[in-house]
Amino acid sequence: MRKDALRICLLVILSLLLLSGVVLLPHAPQAAAAPAAAPGHAADPREEVVVPIIMYHSLLKDPARAGDYIISPAVFEADLIYLMDHGYETVVVRDLIDYVDGVGVLPEKPVMITLDDGFYNNLTYALPILERMQMRAVVSIVGAYTDRFTETPDPNPNYAYLAWEEVQQLAGSGYVEIQNHSYDMHGLLDRKGSARMRGESEEHYRKLFVGDTERAQSALREHTGETPTAYAYPFGNACEEADRFLHEMGFRATLTCREQENTVRRGDPESLFGLGRFNRAAGERSAAFMRRAGIA
Repeated sequence: MRKDALRICLLVILSLLLLSGVVLLPHAPQAAAAPAAAPGHAADPREEVVVPIIMYHSLLKDPARAGDYIISPAVFEADLIYLMDHGYETVVVRDLIDYVDGVGVLPEKPVMITLDDGFYNNLTYALPILERMQMRAVVSIVGAYTDRFTETPDPNPNYAYLAWEEVQQLAGSGYVEIQNHSYDMHGLLDRKGSARMRGESEEHYRKLFVGDTERAQSALREHTGETPTAYAYPFGNACEEADRFLHEMGFRATLTCREQENTVRRGDPESLFGLGRFNRAAGERSAAFMRRAGIA
């Protein structure tokens, strides 16, 4: 009788403990919580994403001027229509950085449109097409060219480069991200680009390259209010020292002229350096070019 009463008391006490939230059973180990994305962002579940990049330069209406680095606005628009029809969505460097840092999501089929050198016709011809198609692009500026056409304005789409006021227009459009294409290492014919020359001391090269790059950064920051995060190598000429200096200066990505596929990996900042791009020349239909660039 006494044992039955004791058993009943124990059962009552156990029931009360369970109801109050106290668990007497051994705890199972808890799984570590996944790192949270930054407020307002969602983390992309994919470990890596293939990102094709197309490289454009000048857009001109005169078919006689078409060539390796000049296409017509009509061809540019046809390319964008092809991309849209095949489910591609444009991204800019900021999107790639956010994905790598785990605070952003890339589209299912991302593609990057880049325009190098800062031609005036990027404003007159490319921007209206981007706005109409609701697509974005990266325009990389050569600072010395922009300084020259700011001092002596000559807004002719056939040969002019952007003045700083026009760079501001692009940057403020919501469709263009501005990046660094050197201050004046696009026009050094003896060097042809920004790579270190044979026989040049590293000290001399560092002073020249870092000084030129920082001059461009300062001008771009002053006129756009943003600090460029990517460096587009002039003529695609890169070298180990330039890559190291750009890392030291805080750049997050580099754009080359190598025609290759890019695999961007989450948590791997180095996957944004040495990004390849497919040059868009005249004389090829959109479908043929896109297939060659791995875009289908």
